[in-house]
Amino acid sequence: MRRYVWGWRLRYWWMDTDSGARAHVVGFCMAVLVLVAQLVRMAVTATLPRPAGEPAQAVYWWVVQLIILVVAAVVAYALRPKPQGAEQRKAEPPTVEDGTAVKDYGGTVWIEHDDNFLLAWKVVGQDPIYGEGGKK
Repeated sequence: MRRYVWGWRLRYWWMDTDSGARAHVVGFCMAVLVLVAQLVRMAVTATLPRPAGEPAQAVYWWVVQLIILVVAAVVAYALRPKPQGAEQRKAEPPTVEDGTAVKDYGGTVWIEHDDNFLLAWKVVGQDPIYGEGGKK
């Protein structure tokens, strides 16, 4: 039980708090620093001559593969589908006859397809959605 509670608290902190959002940025910056350090290390290793008697390492191909990865990511980002703007929903209320009595069914009964009855109609979900920091 304690593991569940602490897992939920950690998830809440990571996903729903300002300090969790700052932790996202810090984690991303640390990942970028590690990536840059590894790329520099690989570039230095690729450019330095290897000592005599030591087998050659395929560091150069890692650099080529990383360049291909970056180019593929840029192309995928450029070709992603653009989101369309949301359209206003149009609701058409059904027509009802005035003076129709409300049917009161008791128990389990079969209702015929053409024997339906509409007591009220309300269009819901038309409130605009506000982004972060927005107020109603």
